[in-house]
Amino acid sequence: MNDPYGGKLVKKIVPAGERSKLLKDIDQRIAINTEIAKDVVNITNGLYSSLEGFMNKDDFVSVVENKKLANGLTWTIPVYLTVSAKIAGKLTLGSQILLTNKQLELQAVLILEDKFSYNIEKYCKNIYGSTDMNHPGVLAMHSEQPVFLGGEVYLLDYGKKILPEYNLTPEQTRKVFSGKGWKTVVGFQTRNPAHLAHEFTQKAALEFVDGLFINPIIGQKKKGDFRDEVILSVYEMLARNFYYDNTTFLSIYPARMRYAGPREAVFHAIVRKNYGCTHFIVGRDHAGVNGFYEQTAAQKIFDEIEDIGIQIMRFSNAFYAPKLRMFTTEKVSPFVPKEGRIDPSGTEIRKMVAEKNVIELEKFMRKEVVEIILGFKNPFVS
Repeated sequence: MNDPYGGKLVKKIVPAGERSKLLKDIDQRIAINTEIAKDVVNITNGLYSSLEGFMNKDDFVSVVENKKLANGLTWTIPVYLTVSAKIAGKLTLGSQILLTNKQLELQAVLILEDKFSYNIEKYCKNIYGSTDMNHPGVLAMHSEQPVFLGGEVYLLDYGKKILPEYNLTPEQTRKVFSGKGWKTVVGFQTRNPAHLAHEFTQKAALEFVDGLFINPIIGQKKKGDFRDEVILSVYEMLARNFYYDNTTFLSIYPARMRYAGPREAVFHAIVRKNYGCTHFIVGRDHAGVNGFYEQTAAQKIFDEIEDIGIQIMRFSNAFYAPKLRMFTTEKVSPFVPKEGRIDPSGTEIRKMVAEKNVIELEKFMRKEVVEIILGFKNPFVS
C-alpha cells in the first residue's frame, strides 16, 4: 500500500475532552459554505496530506505559479478560504477563528497565519488555462470573496457526515485495503454514472493490481452534470451485481469539482494516494469541460511534474467495435474508423437521457443502469 503524500497522514481532529478549552480562546466566528466545510474535513482527516490547513500566501502563490508548495513538494490546486474585506479587517494574525457550517453541523478552529489577496485573472489563467467566463471554474472563482485566509485547521465537531456508509477517511480505507489483502490498489475517479467503456477500463486495470477503488466525487458540480444521487445509485447497483467484493470497493470523495483539467488530475491522484492507492486511472479529458483542454492534456502533465509516488495508468479512449465484437481502445485498435465505433460521449449520453432514448442508451450502458437513471425525475444538476 502507498505511503501518504509527504510521508505522513495528517490528522487534526480534536478529542472531545479538549474541545471546550479551544472554544474558550475563540476570537471570531465565520460561517462557511458546505463545500469549504468538506475541505475542512478533508484537511483534518488527512485526505489532503501533506496540507495541515488552508494555504498561506507563499504556498498559494507557489502552487498557482509553479505547481508546487513553497517547500518544493508538487501540488497543483490551491486549497483556500476566502472572506470579505470587511470581515478580514476585523481579524488579527495569530487569532483563533471558529469555522461553522449548519448543514454538516461542523465546527473547526482556524489558527490565522496569513491574510492576502491575489489577481483573479492570473489565478484563472494559471489554474484553468483560461479567463473565459464560460468555464465553470473561472465563473466560480469570480464569485469568491477578495481576501484569502491561511492557517492551520483543527476539527472540533462533524455532526452530519455525508453518506456515512460510503464516506470513509483515508485511515479507514487503508484498513479496508489491508483487510482484503490488497498490496496494490487502483483508484478510479468519476463524476458520471458508469457506461460500458468505464466498466471495461476499470476491469482491464484489475489485470495489473489486487483491487479496484471506485471513488466518485460527491459535491458541487456544474449545471447539466449528473446529480450525486444518480451516480451513487448506479455504482451501488453495479457493485452488488457486476463487480466482486474481493476485488472492488466503493467509497465517496466528498468535494466539489473544480474542472481544472490537467491540474485537477494531479490533485485527484494525490488524494487517491492518501486513500492508499498505488495506481490511478487517468483517461480522456480528465476533469475537463466544454473542450477547454486538449484530450490527453491530463495524461501529459504527469510527464512535466516530479514523480508524486503513485503510478498513473493512462487509458486511451475506450469504445465498442461491432465488427471486432469487442471493447477495445484507440491505442490497441487505431485502425477502427470512427463510424465503426460505439463511442460513448458524455454530451451524447446526457442528450439521450433527456430524450429518454432507451434504445440508443442501451448501446452505451447496461439496461440496469439506464433504468436507474431514467427512474429519476430529473437526473441532472439544475
